[in-house]
Amino acid sequence: MDSLNNKANVKAQYATSANLNQRISFHEKYSTNKTGFANWIFSNYNIPAGAKVLELGCGTGNMWQNRAEIIAKCSELVLSDFSEGMIETAKENLAQFSTISYKVIDIQDIPFEDEHFDVIIANMMLYHVPDLQQALSEVRRVLKADGTFYAATYGEHGIVEFLSRSLHAYGVTDMVNKHFSLQNGPDILRKHFSNVK
Repeated sequence: MDSLNNKANVKAQYATSANLNQRISFHEKYSTNKTGFANWIFSNYNIPAGAKVLELGCGTGNMWQNRAEIIAKCSELVLSDFSEGMIETAKENLAQFSTISYKVIDIQDIPFEDEHFDVIIANMMLYHVPDLQQALSEVRRVLKADGTFYAATYGEHGIVEFLSRSLHAYGVTDMVNKHFSLQNGPDILRKHFSNVK
């Protein structure tokens, strides 16, 4: 699939928050991690007081709900997504926070000056990006030299692989996008970042 078709497919899939909300609901109902995905993700962040923070692919903004203390300590918080529909939903979900800025952004062309942000977040979205090297180059460019980039993704050997093996006789196949995963992600990130964990 060429990058233009992939970009159009992602835009169509996430034009509204319906598909993402369905996935979030699935995790809430069936996840064995009772901490909750957003809570677990946030437990790994170090967002210092006065930080300038950019989230790429913020989706519905649900990760920031009930995070008033963290939002208050950011000197700048920009939530962005490739989808205008997602941005509208995020604005609605976080309407009580007047300090948050919202932008439609393509990670491959981030409209900020060099070394602007202390923290950049891109959760569960890098595998959708057509030109991942260009995207990570842009992240590196707008991230301060001593800044931190957080990128959550999934592992390649999860439930879909299990289900596709178990239900192969019924035509179920593993169609998971492995463009950026826990297995290949560190090597991809090391091309742009010197310290990868």
